[in-house]
Amino acid sequence: MPATAVRPTDLELLHRVRQGEHAVLGELWGRYQGWAHQIARRTTSRYDAQDIVQEAFAKVLIALRNGKGPTEGFARYLSTAIRTVAATWGARDARMPLVPLNDEVGVGVYEFEIVGLGELEQPFRSLPQRWQRILLLTCVHDLSVGAAAEILGMTPGAAAALAARARAGLRTAVAEAAQNGELLLAA
Repeated sequence: MPATAVRPTDLELLHRVRQGEHAVLGELWGRYQGWAHQIARRTTSRYDAQDIVQEAFAKVLIALRNGKGPTEGFARYLSTAIRTVAATWGARDARMPLVPLNDEVGVGVYEFEIVGLGELEQPFRSLPQRWQRILLLTCVHDLSVGAAAEILGMTPGAAAALAARARAGLRTAVAEAAQNGELLLAA
């Protein structure tokens, strides 16, 4: 009769992360990823659930590395982290000033409005606003992912993941527009 593997508890995994075994966080991710996305979608529709969940997991990992974070009830702690990320982003966006296009923009202020994209404007504007912002900061303004993360109020890892999804989304949107005959791409 084959021996069955005993699945470690959340508390055992948290202890192992605190001891430096950061790879076991992947097991917690596997256990809670789907549930966390549901919590994020119920919390807000303003932001992409995947972005919120990744940021919340990153914050939990940072807390654990610093000897803090959940000591029991990982799900409850993660749920709170998800709601906190959504609330923080919402508060930050509410404070973000709108700069009219005809005003001078000071150093350190990045205009999220862009003109002159030509045929790419429609596919670009079909992307979620957060994807547009990360693409403008990293591709148009040529900022590093770390600098873009600071402007957007997120961790560099979350910004890198967001940028990768945004680039893939733009490629898909451009391909769909080309397939629908909405733009002519030079070979």
